[in-house]
Amino acid sequence: MLSGLGLLAVVSLLWGAGGGCGRASPATLRVGSNVWPGYEPLFLARDLGLFGGAPIQLLEFPSATEVIRAYRNRAIDVAAVTADEALLLAESNPGQRLILVCDVSRGADVILARPAATSMLDLRGRRIGVESGALGAYVLARALALSGMSPQDVQVETVPLNQHEDAFQSGRVEAVVTFEPVRSRLLAAGAHQVFDSTRLPGEIVDVLVTRVELVEEERESLQALVRGWFLAQARLRHDPIDSARRMAVREGTTAEAFQASLELLEFPDEAENRRLLGKGTNGLGAALGRLASEMLTHRLLLKAVEPEALLETGLLPSAAP
Repeated sequence: MLSGLGLLAVVSLLWGAGGGCGRASPATLRVGSNVWPGYEPLFLARDLGLFGGAPIQLLEFPSATEVIRAYRNRAIDVAAVTADEALLLAESNPGQRLILVCDVSRGADVILARPAATSMLDLRGRRIGVESGALGAYVLARALALSGMSPQDVQVETVPLNQHEDAFQSGRVEAVVTFEPVRSRLLAAGAHQVFDSTRLPGEIVDVLVTRVELVEEERESLQALVRGWFLAQARLRHDPIDSARRMAVREGTTAEAFQASLELLEFPDEAENRRLLGKGTNGLGAALGRLASEMLTHRLLLKAVEPEALLETGLLPSAAP
């Protein structure tokens, strides 16, 4: 049975996609994401009219898995995903382009356990809930490896994002791989954090991905999307209280809690995006290469992907002269 959120996403897709087949219109750019603080500037930009009137439709999905499925089915044109998910998309669907680095996780992605557990080692033999096929699978694999454990040491149970809280609090699982805003709510309810993304520096990066043909076909709308993102960033910097109040609504939390969650993220600005999406050893390409290697090791990726071929700087605002 679909949650209210999932039902809204399906209804929006059917309405926007003319019954679920093909694009809504050559003039409508459909952007999909799940609930995550790092994607909220998109919605802030929409609510403040910062896309400059461009025909951009934001669609919210109950989980990253659903975002990826919608993107693969061409029900959306741009997907907000993590870097590892972008590599998975590129593996099965060549011709992908990363057009924006949204954020870098600095502790917002976590593994939470019952209070009795003080480390990953205490989860040996325990049931761990994870959104299989998305970021959670990668975080769990890395956390186990860094703790000297393997997937065979735990019981992995697939739990969609919108069921993380219920699965943990009901006792269905004894630990869960999750992220904000679920992280804060479960910690407040007594969960104990045994792993977080500070142990994986530079590995958990959120990006916007689109198909290579749309870079030209929908250039103006894509540029408006990216420009609106940076305008929302500027608004967040200059008026953090009002911005947090607006963005906290979708996250189902308070403005204060939302501001606290932002401290666990880094938002690259235009200059940093230009560096990250550019070629060379200092860009995202090198980090993606290391990420792909880790994913191949843990069999989360089954064949090699050329990271630098994914990077696209042409939609970023022009650099200052």
